[in-house]
Amino acid sequence: MSVQRQTTDGKRTLWPLISLIPLGFGAWAPIYAGAKAKRALWVVLGIVWCLIVIAGFVANGTSHHPGSDDLAGGLLIIGWVGAIATSFSIAPAYRRQLDSPLQAAIEAGDLRLSDREQARRLARTNPRLAEEIGIGRPDRADSTDAGLVDVNNASVTALLKLPGVDGDLATRIIETREHVHGFSSVEDMGLVMDLDGDLVEGLRDVTVFLPRQGRA
Repeated sequence: MSVQRQTTDGKRTLWPLISLIPLGFGAWAPIYAGAKAKRALWVVLGIVWCLIVIAGFVANGTSHHPGSDDLAGGLLIIGWVGAIATSFSIAPAYRRQLDSPLQAAIEAGDLRLSDREQARRLARTNPRLAEEIGIGRPDRADSTDAGLVDVNNASVTALLKLPGVDGDLATRIIETREHVHGFSSVEDMGLVMDLDGDLVEGLRDVTVFLPRQGRA
């Protein structure tokens, strides 16, 4: 095993020890793990424990009523112990994810699919916002295309990214969409252009059909 690999494995193994720092000063350890592993829940848990620790210090420094010390101490213990428990419980999953390219790829793929579905839903329910942020427009430098292509507005270059679409078909799509003022759906495009059913199905999950820009 190389020195670099040993160093990497050490970091993956030792980071939970940060949570053991007394008085909850290491309560941010789950935030570190969540950021590295791209696990939002771990980040949230780390933030919760940090906020509880901070509340304990605030209670200790600003209140002089009887019992306030007990409250402050209790909050510090809860935040500290919670961070420790969280850190050591997620450590095995953290290491598996960072050690497994397949697992990382699966999670990244899940995220892309989720983003794509959310973008398609936004295109249906709020087309103006979808147009504004560039859903379906990989040909726009400022776009968030979400892996989709807006058939009614995208350029030839973008249309060529679609499965089964070559130069001739991309040109036909642009000419036809101009003539009919845009398609309403992939089914509509298939009917109007007399496309093969398998091609239409292949386009279903990777296309959106926003209103033609510049038209009512």
